[in-house]
Amino acid sequence: MTYARFLGIFVVLPILFLLVRYRRTLSWRGLAPLGLLLVVVYAATSPWDNLAVKWGLWGFDPERIWGVKLGYLPLEEYLFFGLQTLLVGLWARDRLERVLAKKPQPVPPAREPVRAERTLGPREVSP
Repeated sequence: MTYARFLGIFVVLPILFLLVRYRRTLSWRGLAPLGLLLVVVYAATSPWDNLAVKWGLWGFDPERIWGVKLGYLPLEEYLFFGLQTLLVGLWARDRLERVLAKKPQPVPPAREPVRAERTLGPREVSP
């Protein structure tokens, strides 16, 4: 399986599903934090992955990538950083919104103790 096919099946399709499912609640304002998160992810991940491939810790089969490389990483790896962040961010945003939207259930008022019409005798209380 090519890297692009993997991304399409396991990352892009779930993103599309989430976008369709939550289309009524999505807004640019709600998605703005994902933009900042993407900047952080690329800034933090790109150097380490480039060094890991340069040092031979792992690599990419040339037959399974498009062949376009930025540094030591194929374009698909950079797409993975962003798409995976988007996928998890969309899911987490929805879950957080649901949790924050739940209103606390009102606590029912305490019941008044039942009052007896008469006082119980000693034989009625203990055996």
